[in-house]
Amino acid sequence: MAIETLDPHDLILFDKTYRERLDIRKNLVKEHPQKIIGITNAADPRVGAAVRELYQSLMGNYLPQRYPTIFESKDSSVRNTVTGESWPTSLTDATTARRALEILPVNVDEDFFILLPDNQGDNKRLAGDEDETTYILEAYSACFPSGFEPQHKLGKRLASIHDPVPGYKERLEKSMDRFFRTLPPGKYVRRVNWAVTVDEELYSNFDKSGNAMTEECKQLGIDDLDLNKTFLRCERQTLHRLPQSNAIVFAFHTYLYPLEQVKAEGLGEELATAIDGLTRGNTPDIFLYKNGPKWAEAVKQYLRS
Repeated sequence: MAIETLDPHDLILFDKTYRERLDIRKNLVKEHPQKIIGITNAADPRVGAAVRELYQSLMGNYLPQRYPTIFESKDSSVRNTVTGESWPTSLTDATTARRALEILPVNVDEDFFILLPDNQGDNKRLAGDEDETTYILEAYSACFPSGFEPQHKLGKRLASIHDPVPGYKERLEKSMDRFFRTLPPGKYVRRVNWAVTVDEELYSNFDKSGNAMTEECKQLGIDDLDLNKTFLRCERQTLHRLPQSNAIVFAFHTYLYPLEQVKAEGLGEELATAIDGLTRGNTPDIFLYKNGPKWAEAVKQYLRS
């Protein structure tokens, strides 16, 4: 899984694209509210408690303490100095989970997925079957999914969420379930995922991998590449547990690097070699999953030219 321990101070990072990306996020929340925000059951107290805990941990504690020049805390509110808007630092039980999930994406350039142990978890532990406890996606706020539709993952267990990922069931399912069960509060971890995209924007809420695995795609030639739309897309993914609700928070920040920039910085051969490696690992179908047959040869030719 290539997971590393993360310093909690670096849970959320800011860069020069912050204001521009917030503007995109604000528009997406307005234009696609049912796709950007998802909740299994807004009336479920477990889900509401988990969402409020995440909100309060970020808006009430982490952000004002870690980035005080961006988030000015005063009394029971926090002011975003970049946008000029103020928000409560904590939420009452009457505050809807949906409202909390609408506030986060217009303040933080990060996507959040909240998973809780299934409702049978306590019974299984009492029966001595703790190893059977699984986690379910109960809520999310996601502006920049990469070729998948979060609304179709809602309410699913971890294994079902990863159904399209080649080799997940055989190689990763048991270890991932175990990792989620045993991740303690106070421990933060991260990993990095990457792909090359030739026809996507930051907002890519559509099923790319399913089509790639089942349909034969047209192979692009180097002359077909639109370098204004061709990017190395990376996700910095993090995991941590909320101590009160016991929820797991999976979050990711999306970075887009123009292919021209990668080549100009002298990293063309390194990326081309990594693309070659997609077909040589333990799970060569990952190449299909990442839509490699469509773009790989054209991108490698460009990088090595």
